[in-house]
Amino acid sequence: MENVVDLTLTAEARRSLHRVLDQRGIGFFLKRRRREPARLDPRRIAWVVEAASRRTRRPPRDPDALARTRRVLRRELIRRLAESFVEAGL
Repeated sequence: MENVVDLTLTAEARRSLHRVLDQRGIGFFLKRRRREPARLDPRRIAWVVEAASRRTRRPPRDPDALARTRRVLRRELIRRLAESFVEAGL
C-alpha cells in the first residue's frame, strides 16, 4: 500500500501561520527567557496546527499528519527568523 499524504492540513496551517504572522509578528512564536537565547515555542506552533485542523473539518487520515505539519511550520519559522537576523545584521 502506498503512503498518501494529504496536504490540505499543511496548506491550511500555512495560511493560518501567515495570518498570525501578519497580525502578531514572529515574536509571538518566540519563548524568551533571561540569560538564554530566544527559542521557538512549540505550544504556539501546535496552536496554529490545531486551529488549521479545526478549519479543515475532517479528521486526518494519516496518523502523523499533525506532527508533519508542525515540522513544516517550524521549518518555515526558522527560515523567517534567520532572514530577519540577516536583515538586522546579526
